[in-house]
Amino acid sequence: MRRERPAGPWQDVGTAVEMPVTLTDQPRSREFGYRIITVNEAGEAEPGNTVVVVL
Repeated sequence: MRRERPAGPWQDVGTAVEMPVTLTDQPRSREFGYRIITVNEAGEAEPGNTVVVVL
């Protein structure tokens, strides 16, 4: 998931079944937070730590 910082709404930007994951065509020159939410048979986990980047 991704959101524009400081407090934009979270958006799904990719889904993966295997690691590593490469996101393409991401916006440039803005600050974003990215996080991962894992899913398995038990359901959806809590979001992981947010990583802040400027591309």
